[in-house]
Amino acid sequence: MKSVYFACISVLLACALGWAQSPIPLLNQPLVPASVAPGSGAFTLTVTGTGFTSNATVYWNGSLRSTTVVSSSTVQAQITAADVAQAGIARVTVGNLGKNEVQSNVVYFPIRTSAKGLGFLPRSVQNILGQGPFVVGDFNNDGLLDIVAASGGTLQVFLGKGNGTFQPPVNIKTPTVSTLVAGDFNGDGNLDFAMLVVGYGSRLQLRVLLGDGKGGFPKFVKFQYLLDPASRILAAADFNHDGKLDIYMSRGFGHHRPELAVFLGDGKGGFSTEVGSGLMGRDNGSPAVADFNGDGNLDLAIPIAGPKGNAYLQVYLGIGDGTFNSPVNYPLRFGGHSMIAADVNGDGRVDLVSDGVSVLLGHGDGTFESVGGVASGVGGSVSVGDFNGDGKLDVASGASVLLGNGDGTFQKPLTFAGLASGFPFSVGGFNADGALDLLGTDALNGALTIAVQIPVYFTPTNLHFKAQQVGTTSPPQTAVVTNFGSKSLANVTVSLTGKNAADFSESNNCGTSLPPNGSCKIQTTFTPSLVGAEAAALDFTYQGSAPLSMPLSGTGIKQTFRVTLTPSKFTFATQRVGTTSPPKVATLTNTGNQPITISSIAATAPFSQTNNCPSTLPVNSNCEIKVTFTPTDHGTVDGTLSVTDDATGSPQEVKLSGTGTAVVLSPTEINFGDQKVGTSSVPVPVTLRNLGGNSLSISGIVIKGADPNDFTQTNTCGNSVPPKSKCIITVTFTPTAKGKRSASVSISDDDPTSPQSVPLTGNGT
Repeated sequence: MKSVYFACISVLLACALGWAQSPIPLLNQPLVPASVAPGSGAFTLTVTGTGFTSNATVYWNGSLRSTTVVSSSTVQAQITAADVAQAGIARVTVGNLGKNEVQSNVVYFPIRTSAKGLGFLPRSVQNILGQGPFVVGDFNNDGLLDIVAASGGTLQVFLGKGNGTFQPPVNIKTPTVSTLVAGDFNGDGNLDFAMLVVGYGSRLQLRVLLGDGKGGFPKFVKFQYLLDPASRILAAADFNHDGKLDIYMSRGFGHHRPELAVFLGDGKGGFSTEVGSGLMGRDNGSPAVADFNGDGNLDLAIPIAGPKGNAYLQVYLGIGDGTFNSPVNYPLRFGGHSMIAADVNGDGRVDLVSDGVSVLLGHGDGTFESVGGVASGVGGSVSVGDFNGDGKLDVASGASVLLGNGDGTFQKPLTFAGLASGFPFSVGGFNADGALDLLGTDALNGALTIAVQIPVYFTPTNLHFKAQQVGTTSPPQTAVVTNFGSKSLANVTVSLTGKNAADFSESNNCGTSLPPNGSCKIQTTFTPSLVGAEAAALDFTYQGSAPLSMPLSGTGIKQTFRVTLTPSKFTFATQRVGTTSPPKVATLTNTGNQPITISSIAATAPFSQTNNCPSTLPVNSNCEIKVTFTPTDHGTVDGTLSVTDDATGSPQEVKLSGTGTAVVLSPTEINFGDQKVGTSSVPVPVTLRNLGGNSLSISGIVIKGADPNDFTQTNTCGNSVPPKSKCIITVTFTPTAKGKRSASVSISDDDPTSPQSVPLTGNGT
């Protein structure tokens, strides 16, 4: 990295006057105080940030206020009683007065009464062409917030009316836009915006559209082509103190690690030099930009998704010329794709917050300490502001708001009916009530939506019902309404609207009015009348307000009576007649969505069954059926296990097969011992029993083996053995030589175990 750019960087304020042009200040949050109540009287407003010169002056809604420069990082302005006489949102900026002055970023200052909580009323922006990146700012210099939204090859400019609604959009044709960032890039006092556009094969182009201060953008400046569409993140700030806005970019290059790039502005809307290149972590998100170590140079904090969900933060300390020192990594306990810098614990040092929400408290020297945060789920964007007017910074993570405790900790996330978390949101004051509002994507139809703040909290985001059988009613789900306002809500009504409203029903205890700090519950059920996805909305309305709508959804499914019986086949090992095999287990499972009535379970003989199945098998339940085999005769026999019920495909069956053996030989082997060569032993009988119910056909009884001539047999078996009968095979040993002699009696018959044999041994002496 380069060495320190300015020798006098430690005395930034003294050096500032020596520069050819004053730097563009960057303001931190919070302002002190962070908000005031209407009619509170005059006060001193303390503004902290970076890049204040001795000519630094605070602008209040575009008008100069008496300012005292405390240091290069702190100024104080005198705000009059008239400035805060009525509710509203003041826009606070700081400019270093002089030639080609460019004002700082805007910090919104709420003028409102405090509340214990908050809620939002989503209002879709009409005539929006589709989803895409958007930026917020006062593009026509009338003091009201406007929106520039990209949709494919069209930019739409929505000029605000100051009441949460907008004029019909002005459409600007352009290549498809992937990223937008607003700023005064040519120093004429009018807001412009930089964008990355696609449509050049594998390349992106950085363009700047120059604003005319009337809401139009008649000129554009092309800068250069970039190599990879992974270059999607932009941020604007004066990184080299020359009074011209520069661009930070996470520049991607195919499968290679992305680079940190800073393009130095030329003050005309273009960029003259690329500096600050260096490898970054993959899957990096939107950075926080501020002076973390008090040296007057802007630094970067870049969230990295990290492998296997192990998110971390890379902190780059700036040198002052657009380049940075090597990064220091910090773990992000609750993850994050976006970062913001603000003093969330009131110690005067810049802290960092992710959209996770992970909180890292700054030490003022460029180092940070992780203090945890709140596991809110990554919200896609992160903003800070005093949402409820209690003087403490709160965090908006996407569409969720976490109220701050003022010490760096936050309360659990608040989610709001009709707002979908996980999409980028911006913060601003879109009407004149003094409360901060949200701009993002709604949950009802995915449209760009203004969510204006109201004193009514309607939660959760939506009610989604599990798949439900047609004609049956789901368990209830509960929505809660809380009145945080100082007045009762009158003429309260609860209703169901939308295409399939008739298939949802609700009951509530809200009554016709809801007192301050009161709450009520609405229970909703789903009874589908058709198969497929259904949608409706639960509307809560009170006097003076448009309906608060909570999306309802569910899916109707057919009544299915279905079971599975597994396995489909059992084959038993050979089993002796009259004995019972070990059991084999079949499983009957209710795989439908209705209880199944079982009328009978049976197995054909010689198979039998026992089971633990109830007469009614509940959904997702199963039972076991044990099957045994007790053969009554020799041979192979087939059978069936049948389950009769009211399920589709009844009866369910398991094919059964087993083999019985009826032949029993006794003894099973004979050892004649020592016998003198040439002499015969005492005859030994072998009994063959037929246990079966049919005659056993005998086809042969012979002596086989190594020494068949040393043994002889006679038998009474004949050609068959009647059922339940026996015959005798008499064996004699007459050794023809000395030593060990062996053979066997082999019986061939029609039993499945044929041929059976009895081993014979003896010793010739």
